[in-house]
Amino acid sequence: MKSGEASPPLLKIGKIEFICMMAALMAINALAIDVMLPGMQEIGASLGEPDENRRQLVITSYLLGFSLMQLAFGPLSDRFGRRGPLAAGVAVYVIAAIGAVFVPTFAPLLALRFIQGMGAAATRVISVAIVRDVFGGRQMAEVMSLIMTMFMVMPVIAPSIGQVVMLFGEWHLIFVFMAVIA
Repeated sequence: MKSGEASPPLLKIGKIEFICMMAALMAINALAIDVMLPGMQEIGASLGEPDENRRQLVITSYLLGFSLMQLAFGPLSDRFGRRGPLAAGVAVYVIAAIGAVFVPTFAPLLALRFIQGMGAAATRVISVAIVRDVFGGRQMAEVMSLIMTMFMVMPVIAPSIGQVVMLFGEWHLIFVFMAVIA
């Protein structure tokens, strides 16, 4: 914003705080995928999945849930507002992450990752919608560029974060970490 230019009427917080919050919402998805990479083999072995290639399905199932629910969260947030569907999506994400801590076998983990991806879809779709609600034109493009720049850092650092988390315990802590961050 140029000096003397008023804040958009829908923006009740500072522009920097807004950008950080939207980037954090979007980063939840990258975190959910990449933070668990260091523990994938341990997860599969712990849950009795002998095929190392099938262990990668924890990523695939998340992405399937994420991709399918993006189609639903857009219309839901248009109909019911942004806050309710976003809160519901984050709640589903957190509950699925906590549930993953307690799974006894690999199949329920895949189901919970699918559900976690479904909840995470809200953060992606609704955060972009919020940016478009608040900003327009060139200003929106600038804000989205900043958000995407911040978002792109997460896939780079998330595996390191996952490795640090695993230094303090088993793979279960990764899912606790995901729930706490969300």
